[in-house]
Amino acid sequence: MRNYKCLSVSKFESNGFHIESLRNEDMYEIMDIRNQQIYHLRQNEPLTKEKQENYFATVVAGLFEQEKPNQLLFSFFENGNFIGYGGLVHINWVDKNAEISFVMKTELEKDNFAKYWSNYLKLIEKLAFEELNFHKIFTYAFDLRPHLYPVLESCGFKEEARLKEHCFFDGQFLDVVYHAKMNRTISFRKANENDMMLYFNWTNDASVRENSYQSEPISLENHQNWFYKKIKEATCFMVVFENHIGSPIGQVRIQKQDENTAVIGISNDANHRGKGYASKMIQMASDEFLKQNPQICISAYIKIENKASEKAFEKAGYELDVVLEYDGIPSYHYIKKYENR
Repeated sequence: MRNYKCLSVSKFESNGFHIESLRNEDMYEIMDIRNQQIYHLRQNEPLTKEKQENYFATVVAGLFEQEKPNQLLFSFFENGNFIGYGGLVHINWVDKNAEISFVMKTELEKDNFAKYWSNYLKLIEKLAFEELNFHKIFTYAFDLRPHLYPVLESCGFKEEARLKEHCFFDGQFLDVVYHAKMNRTISFRKANENDMMLYFNWTNDASVRENSYQSEPISLENHQNWFYKKIKEATCFMVVFENHIGSPIGQVRIQKQDENTAVIGISNDANHRGKGYASKMIQMASDEFLKQNPQICISAYIKIENKASEKAFEKAGYELDVVLEYDGIPSYHYIKKYENR
């Protein structure tokens, strides 16, 4: 198997499917697929064996020698059987994005189109988001195959743009449709002294104060005293979440009340709201805390009007316990326990 210089591995696997660096032995099957499906490809004329051999000997072979090639191509398999090929093309190494390319054997499209596209996309995400740490991947499709769009959307891609009458094909102008998916990989670390001002800015954000049970602004002096004390408390689990490029996106704090109970609080950086991070942050922090403290039940108190937090906690696996007054304010009380409890 040939290896791309920019990759630490050149094979990605999942549930009986895998992609590996484009193989020379697949060139003629690929030629047949492209010629059969030329109607939806950016290909002006049928390929010949001579052209295909020359392409593999020059363009494809050259990709393996480049530090940052403009495309990374792979053969796609199910249980070792060749299904099709594709990869990341038009790669933008500066902005960390790339277009997804994929075609499968024509005879497989009728009954297996969604199956192969969805499993292929999972593998391409591994390549793009986990291996290359790209920010965005997208598809560029002539508006000829509407059955592709539900598959993309089921895999988390969203229609980002539609270029009206953008290409001329078979005597008519057709739309071009872009679907895209962002890298929403996150991780967390323990809060430390260097995060003091980060927390100060988060806690005094207008939206945070509005949804807090103590809505008055916090002074820097009071915050400093509180923060330096909290990060040293054994009973306080404080973690900072970061996205795939290391930018802080928010924090979760879980405060033990006694041996059996704890209370959770969360805030998102204003620049990273609406990206689906909140529920992931809540789930990841809660699961880690409960692994360490399986006997504890975590409580979340949410103002009834705070619908965004309500949805985030439910998505993170919290269950509504009761509606009550918390600090004199009508609130939801959500709870989460260790799953194996």
